[in-house]
Amino acid sequence: MRPPTLRSAVTTPTTRSDRHRRVGDRRIPGRAHSGRCPPRRAPDDEPLALPAYRHYRLLQRIHQPGTGQLSGLLAEGDQQAIRRPNPDVLQILDPRPLLDEAAAIGSRYRSAGLLVGETLAAGLTYGHQLWFGTQRNIGTRLAEIADDLRITVHVAEPG
Repeated sequence: MRPPTLRSAVTTPTTRSDRHRRVGDRRIPGRAHSGRCPPRRAPDDEPLALPAYRHYRLLQRIHQPGTGQLSGLLAEGDQQAIRRPNPDVLQILDPRPLLDEAAAIGSRYRSAGLLVGETLAAGLTYGHQLWFGTQRNIGTRLAEIADDLRITVHVAEPG
């Protein structure tokens, strides 16, 4: 049986379709909440999901804005869409079922911690695909490990 997501644990039993979530980085939901959709997208019938730690990083930028692109994007849009995302648009993955796999990945690859480990564990759990807003959000180590684990990494906006 598939581990439930936060949404399914609260409202519905886990379904087979849970295995085919698009797992994305913080830039994709940022664009979704501001009405700017990336030009290259996965099929619309696949829900978009965000690992909990990546959601936490978004929330950090809401509470402590910087001068970067992400802070600017979040200032322009509806911050409530990030604080309390509509589960029909964006699901935040329950981290508990991913933690053991994330720790195993970290141990096996001597990797950079929870952000990378949880993201890769989510990729393994949900369809062997990860989506990122830009190439620079991927990181060399994450890309190398994803390749070794046969997780396909997609970039919504090249360059």
